[in-house]
Amino acid sequence: MSSSESNLNKQLFTLTPDALIDLYEIDFSNLQSNFDELKNLYGINLGAEPVYRFCPMINNTNPIIWQSYSYQPLPITVEGFEKKSDGTLPRPKMRIANPDGMFSRILHSNEDFINCKVTRKRTFARFLDKENFQNEINPFGDPDPSAEFDDDVFYVNRKTSEDKSFIELELVSLLELEDAFVPARIVLSDYCNWTYRCDIGCAYKGLAIETSDGRDLTKGFGYDGSGGVVDSSIYDDIDDVPEWNKDNSGGYNLGDLVKISPLNTKNPYKKTISVFVCSQSHASPEKHHPFLDRDYWLKDECPKTLSSCRKRFESEELKNFNKKDSTYEGLRFGGFPGTEKYSIE
Repeated sequence: MSSSESNLNKQLFTLTPDALIDLYEIDFSNLQSNFDELKNLYGINLGAEPVYRFCPMINNTNPIIWQSYSYQPLPITVEGFEKKSDGTLPRPKMRIANPDGMFSRILHSNEDFINCKVTRKRTFARFLDKENFQNEINPFGDPDPSAEFDDDVFYVNRKTSEDKSFIELELVSLLELEDAFVPARIVLSDYCNWTYRCDIGCAYKGLAIETSDGRDLTKGFGYDGSGGVVDSSIYDDIDDVPEWNKDNSGGYNLGDLVKISPLNTKNPYKKTISVFVCSQSHASPEKHHPFLDRDYWLKDECPKTLSSCRKRFESEELKNFNKKDSTYEGLRFGGFPGTEKYSIE
């Protein structure tokens, strides 16, 4: 038993335990790729970090510091974490204060936080970081960042109520998430389940190839049905493709390539870039966002079939078009990535 576990157990069985501190984290990693658009379209700015930390108590006017993280004071009530004797899984309810409708604006623009991860952390006051106390001296005991209970991890299942004062969310365990399966990934012989361009599995780093319905994005993709060629001589691979810029003074021409990279997410499946090909020249980029205007931009997507995978990893013509991908010889792992029990290089 470690010293931290021993310290925690002593507090559990003492006749005069310290105050138990509840801290909460909401992980927005699965929504973070949308945050830049929220800032542009709705004026909502949630900052840079995908995990937001709150606590239902205050330290004078300061946040609670635990394991060097700041947990901002916010009125929160949570009930239903306790496990039931009948074997059914708990479905906690979290009520969060909604001052000035702040959370409502964020909630409405982010699918009601569905599937966001919620973590409850608990420890005793005597183990809190010294920065919480005057002169950095904990009067209750010695700080110990490792002395904590096991995390209670749940996911947002649905919004159960909302008004100008509070928002109530229902939480469920991982096993009760909508569309969740055990095992989590089903491998099929003729359909690829990997996220396109993700470092895990697919790992494709080349230029644009085709749309999700198989439309060629290397040539002949112009809006009027003819023309359109990507000048592969100016790109070695996706690292040479510029980020889309709404303030680009020169506008964009037919055949230009751009990418949009999600920011501030640690989730490898959410931080994959999106690649677009300009299908119609335009001088005002701010009027034609690649995500929103398909008359001017075509998105590179994989139809997820074996023939599509071969286009990216086997075709000699496309290997020349995507110079750095010529290092691949045939399909990865001998078939779809992940269909054999080998780890990614």
